[in-house]
Amino acid sequence: MMPFNEFVNLALYHPTLGYYSKKKERVGKNDSSDFYTSNSIGSPWGELIIEACTQILKPKDLTNYTFIEIGAEPECSVLNQIDHPFEHTMIFRLGDSIEIPDHSIVFSNEWLDAQPFKRFRYDGIKKEWMEIGVTLSGKKFTECFFPIEKNLVLPKESIDGYTIDWPTGARKAMERIISQNWNGLFLTFDYGLSRKTILEERPEGTARGYYRHKIIADLLSMVGEQDLTCHLCWDELIDCLKSRNFCSPELQSQESFFMHHSQSKIKNLIERSNGPLDANIQKLKELIHPQHLGNKFQALWAVRK
Repeated sequence: MMPFNEFVNLALYHPTLGYYSKKKERVGKNDSSDFYTSNSIGSPWGELIIEACTQILKPKDLTNYTFIEIGAEPECSVLNQIDHPFEHTMIFRLGDSIEIPDHSIVFSNEWLDAQPFKRFRYDGIKKEWMEIGVTLSGKKFTECFFPIEKNLVLPKESIDGYTIDWPTGARKAMERIISQNWNGLFLTFDYGLSRKTILEERPEGTARGYYRHKIIADLLSMVGEQDLTCHLCWDELIDCLKSRNFCSPELQSQESFFMHHSQSKIKNLIERSNGPLDANIQKLKELIHPQHLGNKFQALWAVRK
């Protein structure tokens, strides 16, 4: 048997069988893909990102920075077919060794939620937490349980069956980036919750699979065929940024982030449009409207000088 995070790592990143290692279309709106993100929207997304970087880093000139995108899908980039002001651009994909230049803007979209996570469940009879693992019984993967060696996160008591999905891999992935000696902007878009909400208000956990735009409750099925993910813990990541001397990390909804930092580009997109049915206006609405992606995703950003 193995801990759940090791199972997730194999299911997602095994060199030949892993979900993200396979040559397949994962992201998009067509029937053969599994989910879509803001990166699927096209050029308005990239234009808003550039404008936000400009406003956050004022009065510094973006020509002095390298724009780095982490976790982009093959042959995709947020800056595709967009004129940009950056001195250099770099894209790090699966398996790449990541080295950050001295002055950089490090950007990612739904990268941290694609990292391994641990699972825990509270036994109301024994009054203790157990770590959830995975074992192979015949040809079927099933849950198993083993004692917890260290309890650094979990509440002392909970209700019977309360399940916690803890995004251990997200913090490790972020640490690999921000522990390097560089200055500039860290900006990531993803979905997450507070520590309190994860530990006290989500009794069934937050982990789920995605396959053909449907949520899959059985995390042990279709191994290598479905995406596996859970909500990030924003408090953990904010603490991580602070510990590496990033100034005043901010967490905003995607809608709020762009309304605060990309107002001029939003105005420009509206002025360039041919009315409310214009394709770019529809894309803009999808990105910032609270009923679409505007509230579904959050932006976490911070600057290190």
